[in-house]
Amino acid sequence: MMLNRNWKPVNIFRIASRSIHHKENFRKYPKVNVKDVELEKPRYGFRKERPSLLSEGVTDTLFPSIEIRKKYIENSKPVPIKYRSRSDEIAKRNYEKYKEEVLTGSPHFRVGEKSVYFPKARICLLRPNAKHTPYQAKFLVPRNFNKMDLRDYLWHVYGLRALNVTVQLLHARFERGPDDHARYRGPQYKKMTIDMEEPFIWPELPNDIVTRAKENYDNQLAIIENKNAVGSDKLKPSEAFGGLYDKPQLTDSFIPKRTRRVGEKVLSSLKEKEESQSNNSLLENYLKL
Repeated sequence: MMLNRNWKPVNIFRIASRSIHHKENFRKYPKVNVKDVELEKPRYGFRKERPSLLSEGVTDTLFPSIEIRKKYIENSKPVPIKYRSRSDEIAKRNYEKYKEEVLTGSPHFRVGEKSVYFPKARICLLRPNAKHTPYQAKFLVPRNFNKMDLRDYLWHVYGLRALNVTVQLLHARFERGPDDHARYRGPQYKKMTIDMEEPFIWPELPNDIVTRAKENYDNQLAIIENKNAVGSDKLKPSEAFGGLYDKPQLTDSFIPKRTRRVGEKVLSSLKEKEESQSNNSLLENYLKL
C-alpha cells in the first residue's frame, strides 16, 4: 500500500467548528436588482376562476329550490341532490294555508281536543336578552309543558299567535343551606321563546320607582349593618328610613358626686316614709280603727 508523502492527519473537531462558524463572502453572492425582487406577493390571482353556479342566480324568491331545479332542467344539467326533494313545495303549500288562516282569524295549528277551564300552569313573561328581537318573547314554563301546550295556551287565553317556538331546558344554580355539608342543584327549569307577528317592547320604568327602589335597598343594607354591628358600633345612630330604627337618646346631664349622694339620701328617706305610711294604713284597715 502506497501512501502520499503530502498527506497530513485531519482534525475532525476543527472541521466541525469551521462549518459552524463559516461565513460566506458577500462578493460571491448572486447579483440581483432590487426592483426585480417582490418581497410581499399578492394573495389573490392564484386560484382557479370557476364559472358561477346556476343556483347563484336565484335570489328573489322565498322558495328557491323549485326555481333552481327548473333552471338545471332547462340547461339539461343534472339536478344536485339537495334540490331534488319536494320540501319547498310542501313549505309553499303550508305558507299559503297559513296566510288564509291569518286572514280568516282562525288558529294556524291543530287545536287541542282536551278542554282545560282552570289551568294550573305558571307561565311567566321574562325580559328579553340582548340576542332577542322585538318580535320575540320569552316565557318561563313548567317542565311538563311542550311547544303545543304553550301555543294553545297563548292562543286561547291572550289571542296571541305563536309562530315559532324554541325550548331551553336549563340547570338550576348551586344551593347550600346553613346546615348542609355540600352544595346541590335545585330542579331544572324550562324556558320557551316564541316568534310573533307584531313587535312588543317592554315599557320603561318611571324614574321615581327606580329611585325609590334604590333608596329602599340602601336603607335595608344600613339596617342589616346596624344589627350585625360589634362593640361600640352598636351605639352609632342609624339614618335608615328617616331614623325609624334609631334608638332614642336620653339626656345625660352632669350631676356632681356630692349632690348625687345627698339626693339619694333624701330619696331613700322619702321612700321609707311612704312605705311606713302605707303599712300604717293597711294596719288600720285590718284592725278597723
